[in-house]
Amino acid sequence: MIDIKESPLYFRLMCKLLLVILFVVVLEIAQDLLIPLTIAIFFTFLLMPVSRKLMQWRFPPALAIIISILLAIAVLGGLIYFFYYQVLSFGDDLPELKKSVEEKVGRLQAYINERFNISRREQSKWFNQKMKENTSSGGGLIVGLFSATSSLMASFALIPIYVFFLSYYKEKYKKFIVIISNDSDPEKVLNIIKKISTVSQKYLKGVFLDIVILSVLNSVGFLLLGLKHAILFGVLAAILNIIPYIGVLIGSILPVLMALITKDEISYALGALGVCLVVQFLDNNFITPYVVGSSVSINPLTATIALVTGALIWGVPGMILCMPITGMIKVVCDNVERLKPYGFLIGEEVDYRQQEHIQDIIIKKLKGKKPPVA
Repeated sequence: MIDIKESPLYFRLMCKLLLVILFVVVLEIAQDLLIPLTIAIFFTFLLMPVSRKLMQWRFPPALAIIISILLAIAVLGGLIYFFYYQVLSFGDDLPELKKSVEEKVGRLQAYINERFNISRREQSKWFNQKMKENTSSGGGLIVGLFSATSSLMASFALIPIYVFFLSYYKEKYKKFIVIISNDSDPEKVLNIIKKISTVSQKYLKGVFLDIVILSVLNSVGFLLLGLKHAILFGVLAAILNIIPYIGVLIGSILPVLMALITKDEISYALGALGVCLVVQFLDNNFITPYVVGSSVSINPLTATIALVTGALIWGVPGMILCMPITGMIKVVCDNVERLKPYGFLIGEEVDYRQQEHIQDIIIKKLKGKKPPVA
């Protein structure tokens, strides 16, 4: 039996663990408030250069912020309308697609009957049984997802208001952070805030440009294959690319399924898969490094943990927001002396100065000496 009073290290670890658990619980309970607020913070960073430019043109601060928000709403509204129009066009072809699916399923059943001697009636009976088993759980999942989405959409209406006040009172928030921080150098605190803002702006601009480039490349590839609704699947695959790992997989499966449904030859499905693989190769090796850059240089293990954690706590919004949030955490860790080892742990690449600093810490620790304060 461990005596907590005689084990201060054990007591501190337990307190930290309880704080982490409490923090996660608060994040999950207050997600209707925190998710829109987090999105608003990122949009504030993104729109800050626009409002600052307008203020340089002698616009009043409040009017400059409102104009920047209206411009963002106009751009997002145009993109949503474009995507909605593509979805409507897809909906018009649903009867034809359903007929094609029935024909493909009939051929598959005939093949299974001939190859494995399983009658179509037995196949249909097995399929209906599986569908019946999953209907109740799937229906509950859809209802829960719809309810959560509805509440989140209602909360998202507050995002422009959050963005306005976060932008209007940004100087007050900076001073507040400096006041409550224990750092003796206020310039260092302000420098960290500036770096976080720069990382967020660079990441969001890079992601938006990356989506545009991938949408064009995917759409051109699918159009050359003669795939129906090529633009819809090209844009959808590019948007899903925001979600690490999982989004890429889903975005690649959808056009392949469309090719299997609408085309008689499997070569079209292989071609759609080839387009996705080539575009993803270009994105990973050429587009993302130059467009998004190393603003969020997180190693794959940390990215996977962040992705799973974000999905468990906030669902799909958490999967999208996990990477920029982790990048902001890394910026803080890299600029706070006692947190630099954590920045080193979660980062993908380390510059030589930071690597030498980490090695110096290790050497001093092995010698039993405290590392010098940088």
